[in-house]
Amino acid sequence: MIRPFIILTVLVGVAAGAPRLRTPDPDHPVGNWRIRFANGVIQTCQIANDGSAAAAEPLRQSPGKWKVVGRTVVITFDDDRIERWTKADGGWTVEHWCPTSAFGRDRPVVGTARRE
Repeated sequence: MIRPFIILTVLVGVAAGAPRLRTPDPDHPVGNWRIRFANGVIQTCQIANDGSAAAAEPLRQSPGKWKVVGRTVVITFDDDRIERWTKADGGWTVEHWCPTSAFGRDRPVVGTARRE
């Protein structure tokens, strides 16, 4: 009778000391997204909690990194493209520039991201 009690006590102690899983910040677009751009391009984007990202379109795939800049999230992709994500209406507005040197200088292609 004592043995089950000891096992239960050990399991409860281990569970109490286990680290909690980190919940994504709701101000970050962590997860899988589908973006529909005004030019007709549909892109999927995976954004991880560790700062990595990956975009895929019919003619392109690229990894990247994201960071918070003010009230936006900026993703810089390895294929010389950059996006600025701004929270809006249950999703995100995505501004896309190619090449990255056009960021903030030229008009972006604008799209809407919805969680997949």
